[in-house]
Amino acid sequence: CCCYCYCYYMKKGQTSTTKNTNTNNKNKSDKNNNNNNQIVMMSVIDEKLHDALYEPVNDKLLGSGSYGLTKLMREKETGKHYAIKYIERGDKITEHVRREIVNHRNLNHPNVVKFKQCLLTPTHLAVAMEAVGGGELFSYVQQQGKFNESQSRYFFQHLISGVEYLHNMRISHRDLKLENTLVDLQDTPTLKICDFGFSKGGFDSQPKTQIGTPAYIAPEVYAGVQPYDGQASDVWACGVLLYVTLVGRYPFQDPKDPGSSHKMMQRVLSGTTEIPSSLSEECKDLMGKIFVTDPKKRASIEDIYNHPWFRHDLSPAVPLGSSQPGPVEGEMLAQLQSLEEINAIVDAAKVAPKKTQATWGYDDDDDDDMAGGNGGSSGDLLDVDY
Repeated sequence: CCCYCYCYYMKKGQTSTTKNTNTNNKNKSDKNNNNNNQIVMMSVIDEKLHDALYEPVNDKLLGSGSYGLTKLMREKETGKHYAIKYIERGDKITEHVRREIVNHRNLNHPNVVKFKQCLLTPTHLAVAMEAVGGGELFSYVQQQGKFNESQSRYFFQHLISGVEYLHNMRISHRDLKLENTLVDLQDTPTLKICDFGFSKGGFDSQPKTQIGTPAYIAPEVYAGVQPYDGQASDVWACGVLLYVTLVGRYPFQDPKDPGSSHKMMQRVLSGTTEIPSSLSEECKDLMGKIFVTDPKKRASIEDIYNHPWFRHDLSPAVPLGSSQPGPVEGEMLAQLQSLEEINAIVDAAKVAPKKTQATWGYDDDDDDDMAGGNGGSSGDLLDVDY
């Protein structure tokens, strides 16, 4: 387990109980010892550890929103950069926050942003993750207007690889969108999926809530199907993302009233969209197989990556099918921050701090919508020609 956060395991190991021939007394003693161990675990969380490990790279925010803020930080020991999300302690620390961290913790895939650790500060829960320097794919579409099929396919291949991996790990993302895909420019451009705040894991209950970003929500979610297939709804969102990169607008916007979420929902429910004739026949065929309102008849992830349009210029370095990595195990698993540590930190973060100025002088009350895609926007209109 992670050595950064706790020394309570050593203290727990040193705790001894006096043998008692009376079984009831022994049970009471064991229960008291367990409670005492939990108190020790909570008491040794070092709220100064964050500042000892990390320092700001600059004064800029990577993003901000109702959840808090995200900053680019430098690990002092290694000099490596990490993106750290700061969520104000207290009421903002919900079970969604816990689920996001737990679901993200043991993911290890080239097209998924990697989790580092979570820490507690006097004012915030800090969640450190891999820093991706290229920004959101959304920004590239805004700048360029739209991509050609080769460009869109390149990033779509990465997206589908990452989504298949999540599904193999029994995780439904439930908020796939341009704003939640980042572009790593370190070597060759690589798309990475981020933000697991709405995700559902294999041990969670089946998805029932109408959740996500309106432009990307699948028809069965709008229709209130309970429970719905989270993986099939992810496929729909992948289709929306592909369409936007190719066309420069959302597929189910009403052409006469593109800002109306209600009209968009009606068009999603009926599957009403227009696929431009300028796209290749193979591309139009794939979109037609994704935008099927019945989730049982909708293309699966496997159907998508076996489609002829998808296979063009497919790099062998993109994991798909049997080449996908498995669960984290062995030494890599041992190096992960333990679930016990994470749960203890999240529980402690639920306790609101005394009212102070937020980290580095930023006031959470002044946050705007999240620029990094974690704010759950309604599907911002793209500033391009229709």
